[in-house]
Amino acid sequence: MQRSVRLILPLIIGGVLVLVMAGRAVAHHSFAATYQSDNRIEIQGKVKELVWRNPHSFLRIDVEDENGVPETWSLEWTSANRLAGSNLTRSTLRPNDVVIAIGDPSRNPNSPRLLLRQLKRPSDGWEWIGDID
Repeated sequence: MQRSVRLILPLIIGGVLVLVMAGRAVAHHSFAATYQSDNRIEIQGKVKELVWRNPHSFLRIDVEDENGVPETWSLEWTSANRLAGSNLTRSTLRPNDVVIAIGDPSRNPNSPRLLLRQLKRPSDGWEWIGDID
């Protein structure tokens, strides 16, 4: 019994590791499948929330439609590590800051999402331009 456990245990551990690594590889999605990389748009809104995390941070902003009704857009950004390397911090953007975002819109027209390529804050001239990883 002990001999069979010693033989099977490494196989089980190896199988679990393979499954975990495969899941991580699949988890990183293709931006081209999610966003229209050939179509840049510009939106303006007020910062609602900054989700500072890896592998991608998100900025949520409220954008008013033509009737003045706010709609929350989710802007997919680069990793917190890369943002920090660009001299951004969790407090660089505050709720209600007015920002102009430029990026690639979602392929789903019913999903208010944007892959962020450039961000500006007109009140003080602050600007971020960068690559998304």
